[in-house]
Amino acid sequence: MRNLREPFHDHVLHCSIQQQYHSIIVLNGEIPDSSFFEQGIHIVAVNGGANRLLSIGVKPDLVVGDLDSVNPSLRASLNTIYLPDQDYCDFSKTIAHLKTMKLLPSIITGITGGAIDHILQNINIFLSTGSIFYTPSPSMVGYSLEKGITHFSLPENTKISLLGIPTAQISTQGLKWELHLSTLAFPGKSSCFNRSLCSEMSIEVHSGICLAMVYLKTVDDAGMCEKSCTSN
Repeated sequence: MRNLREPFHDHVLHCSIQQQYHSIIVLNGEIPDSSFFEQGIHIVAVNGGANRLLSIGVKPDLVVGDLDSVNPSLRASLNTIYLPDQDYCDFSKTIAHLKTMKLLPSIITGITGGAIDHILQNINIFLSTGSIFYTPSPSMVGYSLEKGITHFSLPENTKISLLGIPTAQISTQGLKWELHLSTLAFPGKSSCFNRSLCSEMSIEVHSGICLAMVYLKTVDDAGMCEKSCTSN
């Protein structure tokens, strides 16, 4: 995990969004290996995310949800919060519960993998949490950026994708294909697979919410030398 965990920490430390993360939330998707969870903060599994953790030898501090996906033979050994309300998904219920426990903001993982509707729902909920997400493959950190300027210190040619959720007006400095008062929307125009031009770059959100996804490893593809992948 050295080649994953260290870039993750280095990247978070070199973003001007400086927060103290109080928990790691684990959804039932693709998660990193066990050493990623050696952060010294609470590990909270959302329902079936507990099975994912236990399969790599990590026992969550807490499991939240309706518990229907948790392995019954293991449930008795886990610290669980049973929330059966079917009007809300388990991820939403977990966020609400952790808010009362003052365990937000979080590092969220397991957000990708599986059915596309689950992934979109996970991202939809993530946007309102004030947290970040981490995916191991590709190794990426996701931020929900609101009005203001966010600065990043990144290796040159770092791959970065920007989406307006559902719409955002943004300007950038330090990207290969700069944006100036550009409106990004989902659905609509986005700036996928852009690149950092130098070690310092910034994103200014003038209005709306921008989902910024920053790759933590060098990715060699056509974006290294071709025209912008900004598209409709």
